[in-house]
Amino acid sequence: MVARGLAPAFVVVLLSAGITSCGDGASAPGTCDWMEKAAEGRAHTVVLVDASASLRGSTGADRGRDHTEAVIPYLEKAVRHRNTVSVGAFAGAGDIEWSAPGLSTDWTWKNDNPNNREQREKDATACLKKNLAQAQETVPTSGGTDILAAVRSAVAVLGESAGREDGREDSGNGGSGNGGSGNGSGSGELIVLTDGLSTTGCADLRPARFADDLEIDAIAEVCRDAAELPQEIPAGVPVTFVGLGRTAGAQPAPTPAQTGWLNRLWLRLCAQTRPKPAGAEDCRAVDTPVPGSLRRASAPKPPADPLVRFGVGRSQTYPLPGAALFDPRSAVIRERGLRELTRIAVELRSSPGAEVQVLGYVDPRGGAGNNLSLSQQRADAVAEVLTAHGVRDVTAYGRGLAGACPKPVAAGSGDRDADEALQCDRRVDIVVTK
Repeated sequence: MVARGLAPAFVVVLLSAGITSCGDGASAPGTCDWMEKAAEGRAHTVVLVDASASLRGSTGADRGRDHTEAVIPYLEKAVRHRNTVSVGAFAGAGDIEWSAPGLSTDWTWKNDNPNNREQREKDATACLKKNLAQAQETVPTSGGTDILAAVRSAVAVLGESAGREDGREDSGNGGSGNGGSGNGSGSGELIVLTDGLSTTGCADLRPARFADDLEIDAIAEVCRDAAELPQEIPAGVPVTFVGLGRTAGAQPAPTPAQTGWLNRLWLRLCAQTRPKPAGAEDCRAVDTPVPGSLRRASAPKPPADPLVRFGVGRSQTYPLPGAALFDPRSAVIRERGLRELTRIAVELRSSPGAEVQVLGYVDPRGGAGNNLSLSQQRADAVAEVLTAHGVRDVTAYGRGLAGACPKPVAAGSGDRDADEALQCDRRVDIVVTK
């Protein structure tokens, strides 16, 4: 069972006086106690709730997103199949605060009475709804979010329960019985309630252009090289993203095209975690309405999130070919590159308040394990030069293999064309947003 206790990255706001870890507010005390005591080993449904400010909103007039109606069908399905259920909130570096830590919904457990079973099934659903409400009111103490890190933690929980499930006998009394259905075990499931706006880790979308699938390919490559993708999710366990692109009221919002890009990004990252040949068929993004909801004015105010701007604002890109900056497999800037970077730095100093992002790339001749580290070293080297010449607020991102350059030319093509392609591949882009 998942351990209880408050994660240090969260403040939990109790919804009403006397609330317990589960149970309907209108139910008698102890209604949900059996959910903590029932035997383990069922299939596991895990619900992750993004508690970052970009989705939950601030206190007062900022309308956060309320996933209750969107997720109720998944909770009811889990209860119908008598699954174990975990509900938790995540933010910051992907820490999870579990409001439902591995609760059993096996309403047949030590219960032969059909009427009691029916009541337990209703109670289990009411308890999980309360757990979901508690998760949505959880206030992080650090800004930003790493969605992949939270998914990695959830996958570890799913993997543990999958191992136990294989050896478990039916917890009902006498097989199917009244109200039972054989062993009643449905498949596990992972539901991620999020706007999809990671602001740290390999899928940091702050510098994203939301332009095309080449950028998605590049992010997937970076995450693979950084070993930040979850280990394989158990076969047959679907992953469902709910609410991608649906930000809180006061946050920048994506266009429909950018929301579609977000859907494709997370389905791609999910597919790369699946056992073959299952692939993408168990990865889903649903367009369920997620209405806005005012938070209680008395709730603690969450820390501000780093903003994902969705390309808002006028941007200018300075693409610097690899030949002007680096030798192959090197992050040491050449002399001629220093002169060009000094010129650009002087120009950028005349635009106070501009956001400057340095994106480093490599060509395909390096080993896969070296792609991310070398591209990050190159981005850091360029950022250091700009900062030394008075440019403020410079951020550097290693992107690994370039996705927007021509692929290596076919055999028989000119050496000059091949060299230009490699220079482009190991380029550095300086992106300035005003």
